[in-house]
Amino acid sequence: MIKKALIYVVCFTIGLYALRYLHWKGLLTQKQGYYAKYRTAFLEKNDFDVLFLGSSRVAMHYNTALFDSLTGSNSFNLSLSGATPRVSLAVLKAYLQNSALPKCILLETDLHNVNVDGDIMEFNNYFPFFKNKTLLDEFDKIDPRMKYFYYNAFYSWPYTGYRNLNTSLHSWLGINGKIDDRFYKGYVRNDYENGSCLKLAKPYTAGFTAMNGKCFQEIITFCKQNNIQLILVSSPMFAGGKIDLLNKQQIVTIVDAYAEINELQHWNLSSTPYCNQRGLFIDHFHMNYKGARLFTSKLAYLYSNNCQKNALNP
Repeated sequence: MIKKALIYVVCFTIGLYALRYLHWKGLLTQKQGYYAKYRTAFLEKNDFDVLFLGSSRVAMHYNTALFDSLTGSNSFNLSLSGATPRVSLAVLKAYLQNSALPKCILLETDLHNVNVDGDIMEFNNYFPFFKNKTLLDEFDKIDPRMKYFYYNAFYSWPYTGYRNLNTSLHSWLGINGKIDDRFYKGYVRNDYENGSCLKLAKPYTAGFTAMNGKCFQEIITFCKQNNIQLILVSSPMFAGGKIDLLNKQQIVTIVDAYAEINELQHWNLSSTPYCNQRGLFIDHFHMNYKGARLFTSKLAYLYSNNCQKNALNP
């Protein structure tokens, strides 16, 4: 009886790991979409000269195709949903495990979110990419469950999620997801054009947490040590963020101080004139593709004139 039970347990365990292998392989072979982006970032060798680093605001605002066409650069959008400075630093280190150092990094400051340390958002998306040991080690420092997720199928399966399973199945069947074709070098085009989804503002005050401030400075130091030009960027927020972030100018002043002390540039585009156009935003902090084009065009102008010393018309 005991022997038979052990055989069942062993067979079940082998089957569970085999199913997880097939599931992860489906995600890893996705040709477009989020998982193709993560595969490029964490498992492939790259030689991009410009990286856009930050959260979902980077993913939606920094149009890599447009930026490259205007500046002649080879850029990549290295963004993760909800990425704090701590997560962004981990992602950058993981990217560099296989890839060459970029010449320049444009770091999104996310003025509205510096008060949130947060966990790794949608962490189950990254399980298959923990082959990248740096990613696993750095994420495990943030959330000590990560190594359990990677090595223990019994632990990771309950966190897998329907969307991940669905995406893997679609990959095995050769079916693209609904938004897969909107991705290009990490940038995701958001086609939503109706600003009516904007919710009423919930005003609040914010400030750098100790952890965010520490990791923000660590990114700066890391770039200095590796001779990477770092530029701080604050991308547009609806109404300049003033109806949400009551002490926005105070946060801007702190970022400006980081820039001055470390001899960096801070391109504050958070309150550009078109920030009042509801039709350019999908919510108070994320722009659609029309807004992204306006922002990226200005970004390319600043980059060409300040970094490449190659005058570009605004």
